[in-house]
Amino acid sequence: MDDQTNESFRPGSNAWLKQQAQLITQQLTDEGWSLHPLPPPAPRALARQFWSQAWMKNLARSETYGFRLSPGRTLLRCGCVLDLQIATGKISGIVCDERSYEVSISILPVDSDQLDRLRILCLGHVSSWIDLLSGHLNPELLLALCQPESGILPSPQDWKMQCNCDDWADLCRHSAALLYGVGVLLDQSPELLFTLRGITPDSLLPKADSLPLPSSTPSLPTDKLSSLFGIDLSSPQ
Repeated sequence: MDDQTNESFRPGSNAWLKQQAQLITQQLTDEGWSLHPLPPPAPRALARQFWSQAWMKNLARSETYGFRLSPGRTLLRCGCVLDLQIATGKISGIVCDERSYEVSISILPVDSDQLDRLRILCLGHVSSWIDLLSGHLNPELLLALCQPESGILPSPQDWKMQCNCDDWADLCRHSAALLYGVGVLLDQSPELLFTLRGITPDSLLPKADSLPLPSSTPSLPTDKLSSLFGIDLSSPQ
């Protein structure tokens, strides 16, 4: 029994990571750090609401160096994202494994030309900011808003990641854990995605007479859109 217990707490195991998270949290708190921990992720799916699901799907496109996404998910599930803060153009936080690491991720805000295109897309199709935050929109518009190159979600080339670990990759496991943490946070606070991209209700939903009418969007079957984007668009999230 003791051998099994020792094995389960070997460095890098889930039990060891959870213990490390508790120990390092206490250490940082004793040192005077003001931490902003994540709400507990769902037991199975990390994301349940529309924008958090879209963020997770978009994140899967970002890995270019090895396999850091899976270790990042493990760190997240073990409570190793000790601090996470989102501001316009920046994600920052602390992620731990054998020790704590400070992570900073810069993301380019939506530029003025792209914001104009987004406003035209939304004009006449979005009745309220609440509908936009909840994803209660027609599937064609949601698909357009979720395109990394032209929509609200950032594309991988928009990100600049910094971590004081020794991983040479742009996306280390600590950065991946922090990005997954953003998806968990968006499940409860989807407005933080718009804060991150520098988008406010007034900037995205102006008065109808301030922009030209949008051109009609070709209609695609909902099941086709769901297949293309990887999210069930047949019913509101």
